[in-house]
Amino acid sequence: MIYDTSEISSSTNNFLSHRLSSSSTSTSTSTSTSWRCTLRGKDAFVFQRKSRTPIDLPDLQQSLSLISRSHHTSLIKLLGAFLSGSYVYLVYEFVDGANLTDCLRNPNNPSFTVLSSWLSRLQIATDLAHGLDYIHHC
Repeated sequence: MIYDTSEISSSTNNFLSHRLSSSSTSTSTSTSTSWRCTLRGKDAFVFQRKSRTPIDLPDLQQSLSLISRSHHTSLIKLLGAFLSGSYVYLVYEFVDGANLTDCLRNPNNPSFTVLSSWLSRLQIATDLAHGLDYIHHC
């Protein structure tokens, strides 16, 4: 689904409210920011990504068509996207508690991590490999 810029702008209060993250590095030309919002009655987050190469609307629609076919319990659903200048805005379903940091660290004991044993590290690596294999073959 291709969203209209005005719909996204309205739901994010002109990209001023509910900012989730921002990252950039001085050695990289990419920057990314995301906002939590409600779009068409669904909790969502909008992820802004600077495009390295120009993307036109037909290419974006084709990519969305391919990506939206993936249905896996470990993948957050891509709801749609839109283009604005040199940026691509991806709209994902918001899943409460789907924060990787929260999954790897115990908020009650910040020094604990599931990465403390080799067995859990191997399990996480295996799970990631299965997810990448699924994405690659869907």
